[in-house]
Amino acid sequence: MGLLRSLVNDEVDGEQETEIPQENGLQDQHDQPGRLAIINGQLHMEEPKGRGAWPVLVPGPRVKLYDGEQLVTKPIVVENIEGLSITVDQEPPASAYEVIVSRDKMEVLLKTSFRTGRAFRLCDADFEQRLVLKAEPAADLPAKPIDPKLVLAHLKKEGIQTDLIHPEAIIEACLGRQDTEVVIARGVAPVPPVDGRIEIVCSLQTRFSSEAQGDRVDFLDRGSFNAVNAGDVLACLHHPVPGTPGKDVYGKVVPPPAARSPRLVAGSGVKLVKNGTMAVAEVTGRPILRRGVLQVNPQLVIGQNVDLSTGNVEFRGDVAVLGDVQESLTVKAGGSVDVRGSVFHADIVAEEDVIISDKLIGGSVVAGTDQPGLTKAVRLLKLLDRELEQLLAAFRQLKAHPRLSVADLSVRGDGYLIKLILEARFSHIPKKFAVLDALLAGEAQSSEEELLTVINGVRAAAKRFLGAAPLEFKRIEEVAREKIHLRAYGAELEQALDSAADIYVYYCQNAKLEATGNITITGPLAYDCEVVAGDTLRVAGNCRSGFYAATTAILAKTVGATGMGKTELCVGDKGVIGADKFCPGVRLRIGSVQTVIEQECLTTLFYVQDGKLHSREFRQGGAVC
Repeated sequence: MGLLRSLVNDEVDGEQETEIPQENGLQDQHDQPGRLAIINGQLHMEEPKGRGAWPVLVPGPRVKLYDGEQLVTKPIVVENIEGLSITVDQEPPASAYEVIVSRDKMEVLLKTSFRTGRAFRLCDADFEQRLVLKAEPAADLPAKPIDPKLVLAHLKKEGIQTDLIHPEAIIEACLGRQDTEVVIARGVAPVPPVDGRIEIVCSLQTRFSSEAQGDRVDFLDRGSFNAVNAGDVLACLHHPVPGTPGKDVYGKVVPPPAARSPRLVAGSGVKLVKNGTMAVAEVTGRPILRRGVLQVNPQLVIGQNVDLSTGNVEFRGDVAVLGDVQESLTVKAGGSVDVRGSVFHADIVAEEDVIISDKLIGGSVVAGTDQPGLTKAVRLLKLLDRELEQLLAAFRQLKAHPRLSVADLSVRGDGYLIKLILEARFSHIPKKFAVLDALLAGEAQSSEEELLTVINGVRAAAKRFLGAAPLEFKRIEEVAREKIHLRAYGAELEQALDSAADIYVYYCQNAKLEATGNITITGPLAYDCEVVAGDTLRVAGNCRSGFYAATTAILAKTVGATGMGKTELCVGDKGVIGADKFCPGVRLRIGSVQTVIEQECLTTLFYVQDGKLHSREFRQGGAVC
């Protein structure tokens, strides 16, 4: 071998052919290796010549090689092919089923699975010294259908009632040769019961308004409070009706759910009679239903000023204060509040009406709910519903414009155009959503679970229109869906608010007033106040400086004053604003239509029709139409 290496090196270095002499032990040119081949699925062999290498046979995937009865798992040197056998593994088709009984034993599910098999054959191969055996697919083997009798026998063995079995479903699933899950037996469901109920016989309305006389509005007419006399029937209990039993797939009886039998709960001022099936009033007063408890609350009378000697006043019923409410004190009532004196920098919170016979200086008054932000939130949602509709219309109009290239929208989504429209034409929409989110953030702390779900839903929708969030809209249909959700949330928030409650005050200055119903200022002046009425705001005297809002109407004697602060009046899109006199500089907004009074206007009523501002003659005390 040393001589061979030397000769090879000399040949390379000299770049010339050199005949290598044959040495003992080296293969001469007549030596040929042995070879193996697969021809028509059969193993063939060519034996080696001289000192040629013997052939090697290697078993491959799916191919099994046997030497006699011995399985060969590694490459072997083949001396001759006698005694060698080759087999190919196949993938047989499979058909299976499973019968599943539901946990409540009311349904039986048949789950079928069919797997197509494959036939494999040995691959032909040319003669090679080292032959690797390989297999290739030859044909697909379809799965066989399942015999429906097997399933029926299985059901019988399980004890499934025959009359509850659906044989057509079994046959279709077994012979269809497709994976499926189908109900093949169903029990008889029990008929549910009729729950018991409580019928409220009395009216729970807060007050009854007095009938209007003529065309004049009497600002001092506060109507009469709803009341019941001792012995009046308030509610009746109706017993439940039981349901009808059913049976499961094994034929066992399934009892119906128990009927709900509500309990008539009597609170203070209420007595149960006729074995607890009827509630009657024990005292004369106002009936209230709170969290399923029926009660008649008498009025709490504070015969002096609410001051440091009394501390804050909180009462579930009506509160009457015969004196004043002093600075920093709070009066909170589950019913109405009637202050015969004045309120100085104090807070009044009532779930029903608030009456202040004299002055309101500073502080705040809330009537109709103990969650002040909800009323404002409902009003904002109504405004945003209309403005989102305008946004949708503007988007569709702009996207259909022939000069608009929509190439970017196909990549970035509709959110890119939505953001541009918001910034260019509807910048007030994100601002209102920011205010809405801030209002409801404060209400989320004290709300019950059901109301909290609605509040969180509104806040989540609002955040989609803030900052860069509109860019995340993929399709304009997402904005339409948010609009529908917000309208539904608004309806739920309105239901969460109590029935409309009013505020009556003689004079107010630097104060905040909010009511779910009407607000009436019966004296000479409302100055630098923030007022929000769920229905109508009436000012018998002058309305100077501040923000005044209502849903239906704002009616006043004089609005604004020369040289005074800014006065802004706002109503809903179907509302009206009327006064005997409007001073220059007063800002008016009806729905989305805004204007500023440029010169003095007398006896004018403003309203919006067909999207435009109109006016007509206003008569103080006259009917609004």
